Amino acid sequence: AGKGSIPAAGAADDNQIAEIVVTAQKRSESLSKVPMSVTAASDEQLRAAGIASVGDLQKIVPGFRYTPSAYSTPIYSIRGVGFNESSLGAKPNVSVYVDEVPLPLSILTRSASLDLERVEVLKGPQGTLFGGNTTGGAINFIAAKPSDHVQAGMDISYGRFDRLEFSGFVSGPVTDTLGVRAAVSTVQGGAWQKSYTHGGSHGRDDTINGRILLHWQPADGVRFALNVNHFHDASDEPAAQLIAITPLAPSRAFRIPLIINYPLAPRNNRAADFNTNRDYKRDNDQTQVSLRGDIDIADNLSLTSISSYLKFDQTRDVDPDGTAIENIEYTTVASIENFNQELRFAGNTGPVQWMFGGNYEWIKVDQVDTGRVTYDTNAYALGPNNPFFDYYNSSFQRFETKAVFGNIDIDLTDTVTAHAAARYTKTTIDFSGCTGDSGNGVLAAGWNAVFGTNAQPGACVTLSPTFQAGLASRSLDEDNVSWRFGLDYKPASDILLYANVSRGYKAGSYPILSASSASQFVPVTQESVTAYEAGFKATLANRTLQVSGAAFYYDYKNKQVRGRVIVPVFGPLEALVNVPKSSVKGAELQMLWKPLRGVTLNLSGTYADSKILGGFKNYDPYGVLSDFSGEAFPLTSKFQGDADAEYEFAVGTKMDAFLGANLNYQSRTNGGLGELPLLKIDAYALLDLRAGIKSDDGTWRFSIWGRNVTNKYYWTTADHIADTTVRYTGKPATYGATLSVRFN
Repeated sequence: AGKGSIPAAGAADDNQIAEIVVTAQKRSESLSKVPMSVTAASDEQLRAAGIASVGDLQKIVPGFRYTPSAYSTPIYSIRGVGFNESSLGAKPNVSVYVDEVPLPLSILTRSASLDLERVEVLKGPQGTLFGGNTTGGAINFIAAKPSDHVQAGMDISYGRFDRLEFSGFVSGPVTDTLGVRAAVSTVQGGAWQKSYTHGGSHGRDDTINGRILLHWQPADGVRFALNVNHFHDASDEPAAQLIAITPLAPSRAFRIPLIINYPLAPRNNRAADFNTNRDYKRDNDQTQVSLRGDIDIADNLSLTSISSYLKFDQTRDVDPDGTAIENIEYTTVASIENFNQELRFAGNTGPVQWMFGGNYEWIKVDQVDTGRVTYDTNAYALGPNNPFFDYYNSSFQRFETKAVFGNIDIDLTDTVTAHAAARYTKTTIDFSGCTGDSGNGVLAAGWNAVFGTNAQPGACVTLSPTFQAGLASRSLDEDNVSWRFGLDYKPASDILLYANVSRGYKAGSYPILSASSASQFVPVTQESVTAYEAGFKATLANRTLQVSGAAFYYDYKNKQVRGRVIVPVFGPLEALVNVPKSSVKGAELQMLWKPLRGVTLNLSGTYADSKILGGFKNYDPYGVLSDFSGEAFPLTSKFQGDADAEYEFAVGTKMDAFLGANLNYQSRTNGGLGELPLLKIDAYALLDLRAGIKSDDGTWRFSIWGRNVTNKYYWTTADHIADTTVRYTGKPATYGATLSVRFN
C-alpha cells in the first residue's frame, strides 16, 4: 500500500467507513475483529491532526498520555500505567516498536514517526506477544513500504516562530524481486520559549531523520525486509518555568540569596528562564539496522525472524531549575547499545491458529551526569567549611533478557473463539554506579572530613553500608510468566463482544541520581498488572458508524515510583521504591461516524480511576513523610477526551475543500506523590483548527492550521528541582501552512 492508504475490505462508497487491517496480534486481520482495545490511524489521519511524534498521539488515542521530563526522557502511560522516571536506562510501561522492531527505551522513540503507513496503539498488558515492559500497552508504527511502481512525495510546513518542517520519500521497484523506499525528514527553528529576565529565546528544533527500506522476494513464499535508519537531534532541551522558591535545606537558604530573591515567572506559556553561558541543546545520534525474514514453509506454516541492532550516543547540557543562575545543572554523556532477536513459527490447523517462538535481547546503557550546584543549599550539606560545587553521577547497566512464548486461538463454534497465550521471561540486570568527585578534590576532601573516609579526587564517594566510599555494584535476577486468556462472541458479522484477563510484568529498575549512600541504588523489583477487560466493537448504519467500548480493572502490584530513603547527614534523598498494591478501574468509548456525505466525526473518551491501596508511607517530593493511601497516581488524569471533526466538500470538478477541528481534554492531576498544591497540574482543553483544499485524485493538498488556537496557558508536569519548584508548559497558539504533493 502506498503512503496514506488504508487497506479496505471490499469496496465502500464515499460515506462508508473503510476497514483497517492491522497486525496487533502479529498477523493481518481486520481491526474490528481484534478482541482487544486498539486504536489505529492511517498516515493521512495522522498528518491531518498534526501528529508528528509519539507524544502527539494523545490527540487521538483515548487513555494515552505523554509527559516530557526535565531530562528529555519522554514518559508514556496508557490508562494510568506508566513509569515516571527520567533515567535513560529506565524500562517503560508502554513500549514503542516500528514494524515490530523494538525501541526498548523511551529516549530512543523520537525517530519512530518517519514515513508511516499507519500506527496501532494496543491497550492493556501485551506481554505475551510483545514481551515485557508493556504492562500499559504497546505502540507499533507501521512504516510505509516500497511500492510496485515509482512514487515520490513531499510535505512542507512553515509556522509561527519560524518553524520549518520537511519530509519526503522516493519509492519503487529496482528489479522484479527488489523494491526500495527512501525517506527523510527535518525540523528546523521554532524557538518558542522566552526568558522573562534576559529576553533570550529557547525551544528550537533541529532534527534530521532518514531511512532506507529494502524489500526482497527472491522466491515465492520468501520475503526479506532490511531497514537502515539514522536520527540526529540537536534540538534545545526544554526550559522550565519557575513557580516557587523551595529550598532543599531551608536552614542554609541564606547562602544563596540570588536564588531566594529570584523573580517568579509570569503565567504564560512562553515564559521560562535559563542560563546564558551555555547552549542547552542536544547532540544525539541514533542508528538502527533491522532485518526481517518471512518464509512460508508450507500452506499453513510460516517462519519469521526479526533481528535488530541499535546504537545511541548523547551529549547534552540541562538547566532544569527555572532560573538564569546555576542552582543545579547537568552535562550528560551517555550511550546505549541494543541487540534483539526474535524467532517464531505460526500456522493453522482447521479451527486452530497458533504461534510459538523465542526472543533474546541485550542492552548496554552507560550514563555520566556532571552536576554543577554553584548556588544550591545542598552544596553546603557537609558544613560551611566543606562546600562543594560540582560532582558527577554515573550509571553502567547491562540488561539480558531471554523469553519463550506461545499463542493459540480456537474457533469453538462459528461465532465463539477462545484465546490463550503465555510467555516465560528471564531478565538479568547488572548495575554499577556512584556519585563522585569531579576531579578537583573538593567533594572528596569534604567527604573525608565529615565521614572519615579515604575518598580520592575524581573517584566515587558513595558510601557503602560500612561507610566506605566507592562504586556500588549490584545484580538483579528476575523471571516471570505473562499470560492472557480470552473469549469473544460474534452474534452478527459486524458485532464483536469480548472478555479478557491478562497479566504482564515490567522489569525491575535502577536509578541514576545523586547517591550519598549505596542504599539509594537498591533497585525496585518487577511490577505486575493483572487486567480484567470486557468490551465490544460494532459497525452499524450501513457501515457509516463504528463504535467500540471497554470496561477494565487493573490489579497493580509493586508499582515503581520515585520516592525517598533516609541517608545519614543528608536526610531523605531520592530513590526508586515499590508501591505494594494499587489499582486502576475505568472505561473507554470510541466512535467513528460519517452521518452525512463529507462529514466525519471521531469521538473518544476514557475514565481511569487510579488509586494507591493499603498503608503505603514514604516521602513526598519535599521530603515530608506521608501516607499516600487512597491517592491517585501522579501524572494520571481521571478523565481524558478527544474529538475530531472534518467536513469535506467539492469546489470544482477536480478539487475538494475541507474544514476540520480537534479538541483534546485532560482532567487535573499532580506532578508527584502527596497531591501537593505546588505540584498540581490543572485540567486543560486544547483546540486545533484546520482548513484547506486538495485534488480529488490525492496528488496535492494545501492546508492552513492553528494549534492551541485559544492560547490556553497549561502545563504538563511540575517538579521540585533542587531549591526551586518548576513547571513545564505546553506551547502557546501556533499557526502555519502545509503543502503536500504526491507523484505517481
